[in-house]
Amino acid sequence: MSVSVSKINFMADSAEQPQANKTEQPTQTAAKNPINEQPQKDSFEHKKTVKNETENLSKPQNQQPAKKKTFKNKIASIAKFFTSTEEITKGTAKGAIYGTLTGALIMAFGWFKALPKGFKKGNSIIKVFKHPFQVISSKTKITAGITAAGIAAYNIVKGFLQANQRRAFIDQKLRNN
Repeated sequence: MSVSVSKINFMADSAEQPQANKTEQPTQTAAKNPINEQPQKDSFEHKKTVKNETENLSKPQNQQPAKKKTFKNKIASIAKFFTSTEEITKGTAKGAIYGTLTGALIMAFGWFKALPKGFKKGNSIIKVFKHPFQVISSKTKITAGITAAGIAAYNIVKGFLQANQRRAFIDQKLRNN
């Protein structure tokens, strides 16, 4: 028995089948697909229900009121605040000072390097000393600025990490004692 592709009925469960196709099809009925019988949820609805189920599982059934902070915890939180503020302030100050000094040194070396060029252009010695930024190349100015900003950022991040380490030390002491 040969069945042509044009006579295969892909809608086996449909009520509107032509009579010619019913006679030529095999007598076995196609197995019903249980997935197609259930209404499909949109992917957005499925994610929402999964999210709601996980939220319900994570929340305890009997919610107890939050414990009040003890005197020891209050003192520890105040100590963490002051130590972290101190470390971050130190890091910012170091970054500002070291960054400024580095930028100034790079600019000074650039100025000393550019002194002969300033004199060759016919400028007087007074003009070279009064307007040093006109003599320094823009490459040196950009290098000084980027280096100063990099050193300042490094020290600020280092101060923040040091503050985080100090906070963790205070938390560890609080839990162990």
